[in-house]
Amino acid sequence: MKKFIILLLVFSGIGSVAFTLFKNKNEMAESIESAMKSVSHVPVTIEKVRRMSLERNFESNGVFEAHQEITLMSETAGAIIQIFKKKGDYVKKGDLILQIDDRLIQSELAIAKLNHEKFGKDLNRFVNLAETEAITKKQLEESEMDLKVSEAQLKAIYKRAEDTQIKAPISGYINEDFYETGVLVSPGMPLANIINKNPLKLKLYVSEYEVAKAKIGEVLPVRVNAIPNKMFEGAVSFISDKADGSFKYEVIVTLIGEDLESIKPGMFGTAEFTSKDTYSSLVINRQSLTGGLKNPGVFVINNDVAVYKPIAVRAVNISLLEVIDGLQEGDEIIASGLLNVKEGIKVKVQ
Repeated sequence: MKKFIILLLVFSGIGSVAFTLFKNKNEMAESIESAMKSVSHVPVTIEKVRRMSLERNFESNGVFEAHQEITLMSETAGAIIQIFKKKGDYVKKGDLILQIDDRLIQSELAIAKLNHEKFGKDLNRFVNLAETEAITKKQLEESEMDLKVSEAQLKAIYKRAEDTQIKAPISGYINEDFYETGVLVSPGMPLANIINKNPLKLKLYVSEYEVAKAKIGEVLPVRVNAIPNKMFEGAVSFISDKADGSFKYEVIVTLIGEDLESIKPGMFGTAEFTSKDTYSSLVINRQSLTGGLKNPGVFVINNDVAVYKPIAVRAVNISLLEVIDGLQEGDEIIASGLLNVKEGIKVKVQ
């Protein structure tokens, strides 16, 4: 009996709490509904799409890249017996970086040279004999063939011997090395990464509207994010003829001038494209935009109702946007109060 009374009290308490929560929820919903009824229009302000004269200037951010960068691969197998250059060393094109054991190849090369010399002497003797018809024409042809085969074998062994000498294919700095004395290497194994920074390149990606303003040979101011107190210069050396998957065009700016050693590949930079020409275009304030620059749109008012309209824009500066498509001069768009505005909601201009 005692347990029954306790259970009854527990269930009564739970029921009481549930009823109170349900009542509070209904009261809150009624309060919200009442508030919505009392505010039938969202207050907003508007701005008109206007036309103004703009300069053909823009900035583009990119990453500095080396003029040349290669990974040096082994073309032979063997043990490394001597190292001449290491990570951080500067090498000129053709400099010997390391030597792979070539003793067996050198022995094969010596034998091939002797065979080639022997076949050469045999051919000279056979030519003299052929003049007196002491040998057949077939014997002479076989001697000529033997000399050609030995010559081809000699060239092949020379190439194998050259492959044991790992030389720099370009001038630059050894950025990474993957070798030590005594290490066994095999064909296709990476040995070193060489970077030629001269000249450095700033790779940019610009829109279709911006690429039309870039010109080959144009000299531009270039800023380096890691070196904020210094300005550099670069010349436009490449403009792609086709956009990539994101509808951007590649532009390469090659740095010119002195004191470029402080700039490293992988740093971020900004090129400033400037022009004295101006053009007329439609503009709106950035605060009127909804969806950001990736999915730009605005709200127009139609019979006191907010209507969403997608547009295309380009940033002019921190507060101004150029309208590329979607609006006309004189169109009125909602400028403030956007936090409470959505498609189909009634609005009232303040």
